[in-house]
Amino acid sequence: MAKKRGKSRKTLESTVKSGSAKPLQRVEVIIRKKVLGEAPEEHHFVVADGRKLKNIIELADALETMSEEIFRHHANELKNDFSSWVKDVFYDHSLAEDISRAKNRLETQIAILRRLVKELM
Repeated sequence: MAKKRGKSRKTLESTVKSGSAKPLQRVEVIIRKKVLGEAPEEHHFVVADGRKLKNIIELADALETMSEEIFRHHANELKNDFSSWVKDVFYDHSLAEDISRAKNRLETQIAILRRLVKELM
């Protein structure tokens, strides 16, 4: 069974060698990563209580002890920061959708743990 992989974007710069100095060209390269990977430091999730999460496993762990107030700060009827982070940083649209459908902290944690179990199989 093929595993789905997320992807992160990196920019590479290169020059064209044709005798004269030309401006640098920007080329976007997409690198695929597993959902088990770590987000680049600039894309770590900063929880309202100050904790920084580097990966989805840390999110599942944080949900274990997160207060309901902090959870609702990030996931409410107007937004779901957890879902957005998973989609935008790890490119796991399926998990992001499952998280956005979760009604509470426990359901969010269960959705993440189910995805992690699938990834390990």
